[in-house]
Amino acid sequence: MAKLAINGGPQALDESLEHPWPVFDERERQAVVEVLESGRWGRSGFDYCNHGDSKLWAFEQAFAEFHDGRYALAVSTGTTALETCLRVLGVEAGCEVIVPAMTYIASASCVLVCNGVPIFADVDPRNYTIDPAAVEAAITPRTRAVIAVDFGGMPCDTDALGEICRRHGVALVSDCSHAHGGQWRGKGVGSHADMAAFSCMPAKVLAMGESGVVMTDSEDLYQAAFRCHHAGRERGYESPDHTWPATTLRLSEFEAAIGLVALTRLAEQAETRDRNARSLGEGLAEIPGLSGLEIDERVTRWNPYRWCFRFDSERFGGIHRDIFQRAAAAEGLRCGIGPTKPLYQFSMFASGRWGETGCPVRCPLYQGPPVDYTQVHCPQAERIHATEALDLTHRHLLWPTERMERILDVFRKLRENVGELQEAQARGG
Repeated sequence: MAKLAINGGPQALDESLEHPWPVFDERERQAVVEVLESGRWGRSGFDYCNHGDSKLWAFEQAFAEFHDGRYALAVSTGTTALETCLRVLGVEAGCEVIVPAMTYIASASCVLVCNGVPIFADVDPRNYTIDPAAVEAAITPRTRAVIAVDFGGMPCDTDALGEICRRHGVALVSDCSHAHGGQWRGKGVGSHADMAAFSCMPAKVLAMGESGVVMTDSEDLYQAAFRCHHAGRERGYESPDHTWPATTLRLSEFEAAIGLVALTRLAEQAETRDRNARSLGEGLAEIPGLSGLEIDERVTRWNPYRWCFRFDSERFGGIHRDIFQRAAAAEGLRCGIGPTKPLYQFSMFASGRWGETGCPVRCPLYQGPPVDYTQVHCPQAERIHATEALDLTHRHLLWPTERMERILDVFRKLRENVGELQEAQARGG
């Protein structure tokens, strides 16, 4: 009689282990109503020297304080937060920006939007974040910035990356879109870089609508970012003058009102996810063929957006990862692989088509060698994507720690009945 659900046996889980998300209560409703009734719905036209009861201004201050930054600027999305960082740091035609090969597309497409050339660096297989050694090897006289992504929420080694960037006179941008509330050496993610970008879209660990945040300790960079998000206007009283070519990326008071309430829950949620992620990693150590990512001792709080773990087919009876995924889903636990596809394999890069002129990679201002992304290979990222990466969403990590045993029980069941998985694989899954 079959024991695994994929073969007709009983399902391990009788309910979803994904916590409802986004989390909200009457406080969000009241905050939105307050904005509605105030008539103050957005930033445009305000007296910036008199912030009054602006939810947006209050959210920016609270966000910066929570993450140990000096300035925060709320913008329309996480993608535009990255674009703002690059524009402020002077990325333009002729510039290169080093980005991890394995991340969400926006971490590299933002470079193209700024007329820069993305240069892909491989990732560290121990924790899936950008490899500092690969970054240093990729730096050229054309390098203007490095984008370091806290992949899945795992903080990058910003000590090593910061030292490399300072030595070469290159700016460091932290893409913390997966990592709100995390800490490196006791300080909030993003606070160790020249600039940081966060996404706060509804699926993220700080959910407040289609929104993002730019953070920096530099007053000059903050002032420049403000111009970039406010059609080129300076901070202060609304002025008819526009001093810098820019678009409009302002966030409304409604999202900020939601964000202010969401921030009050973030520390507790982050502690819960950190505790559960570490517990799951310890449990995987007892299951041959599965293992958690390595957690640097300097990661003092880990708030995973996606809890990544590793699958080793050779140690799991030769089972293909897709068979493992289908078997886990049949038991009631859906595992993903996250945004692990190497970005240079997407048509955006592989096709080599960027408008009729071919800019920015064939821009006359770009003095680097011809760029052909089909010839780029980052072996660790390619291997991780093809055979190793698995993940669960942060929603699985919001329950009491005892519930993590139910996740581990699914994995144990599959491992204990690997013979059935081999049979399923032999007949085509």
